[in-house]
Amino acid sequence: MKTYLACSHIDGRSEAVERLQVLVQRRHPDAILFAGGLFDVHGGDASPVAAAERCRQNTHLLEHFFSALGAAKTVAAVIPGPHDAPLQAFLMAGIHARSEWPGVHLVHCTMVTARDVVVLGVGGELTHAEDSGGTVIRCSRTTAEYFLQPFDAADESKKVLLLSSAPKGRLGGSLGNRVAGDLVNSHHPRLCVVGGPGNARGFERVARTTLVNPGSLSEGSAAWIDWNREVNAQVEMIERI
Repeated sequence: MKTYLACSHIDGRSEAVERLQVLVQRRHPDAILFAGGLFDVHGGDASPVAAAERCRQNTHLLEHFFSALGAAKTVAAVIPGPHDAPLQAFLMAGIHARSEWPGVHLVHCTMVTARDVVVLGVGGELTHAEDSGGTVIRCSRTTAEYFLQPFDAADESKKVLLLSSAPKGRLGGSLGNRVAGDLVNSHHPRLCVVGGPGNARGFERVARTTLVNPGSLSEGSAAWIDWNREVNAQVEMIERI
């Protein structure tokens, strides 16, 4: 695989899923890489009625999202963001999608070989010590390192890593995560796509890794990666979809 559509942060908006569909139709990527952020980060009204309605909307959005990926008829690799809870529901939706559309892969703490590329992701908020699957999905560094062990054995030129937490620095903004940076520096993927804040979207080279924050689909942003190009020209930021 040589061309990738990288995206994140649908933020509860069905029109952002439609933007994804438009991009796929225009660009015909070899793979779609989604770095988390499907649901709206804002809780809103805390009443039982409002909570039940949000659950209904989130279930519908999960189905819409995975159906759109399946209809793309290409490889898709997906991880949940910190607020894509409950994790169990997200994983179940991924399992059902995989059974219907073999090209759709939920790669949270799971390594997948898709054609000639190895993809693995760590979803949720990366922490030093705490794992959680409640209202906020969290993954400790120890857990991440455990699932990244087989990733290390892969050829570096073929490794793609997805993180829903962006490293500290230019692509992470004020929400930068130190553990995310440590994982990139330790495991040396050729490409790492992160679900960073929209106001910090962009890309940079970190040693041998191209690090990309595609911004928010909810704001009309994504990124195009083309390995057919020279290293310094492989990433194109897409705006105003």
